[in-house]
Amino acid sequence: MAATGVTGAADYYERKGSLFLRSDHMNYGRATLNSNWHQAREAEPKDYDLNQHDERDLGKATYKRIGNVTNGTLPKTTYQEFADQTKLKKDFTEQEVRKAMVNLDTLDHVDMEREIGAPKHGFGSVLPRHNPDYNKHYLDSTHRSDFKPPNPNYVPVPECPPDFEDKSAAYRKCISQFTDTADYRRPGRNTWQDESGIYANSHYKREVFQPTQTIPPQI
Repeated sequence: MAATGVTGAADYYERKGSLFLRSDHMNYGRATLNSNWHQAREAEPKDYDLNQHDERDLGKATYKRIGNVTNGTLPKTTYQEFADQTKLKKDFTEQEVRKAMVNLDTLDHVDMEREIGAPKHGFGSVLPRHNPDYNKHYLDSTHRSDFKPPNPNYVPVPECPPDFEDKSAAYRKCISQFTDTADYRRPGRNTWQDESGIYANSHYKREVFQPTQTIPPQI
């Protein structure tokens, strides 16, 4: 049932004391349908209706049941729920230690691989089992798996030490003491300019590049 406002043409706000039927702060009879009439129907039946009695006694219970689906017992309060937890104390008491049928002493004598007529894996197995490759670690690289040597049993022969001394350092260009004086690659802790002309491969250069007599003797 809808009705227009009687307090003004443009006044649609709900104010206390008004007769606007959309206000839900006033109590109407059953014949008057206001905005919360369905909530009042859901609250029935009431054992003690405050609006029907002349003397309001707030000590009386308004509801003795929740709807009509319960047997009339009142729900427990918050304190009663917490107080009932004391009855669960026996569930947390220390119990007698149970002895296992299989322990470290009898594990070696247990026959777990018995033939019971059921498959060991998959559908129909008694106990769930993992595949044999369940915990396998695949640590091989792609290059090692795809490019295998022709003979897997091939063992390379260890290299023998050379019979002659390695003098390849004689052909190596060291850091110049004249042009690279301020280079960051200068070795050692002291980085002042060194013009001695002695390098790390100086003795190798004398052995490899032996001085020759450029001026022939007079005939």
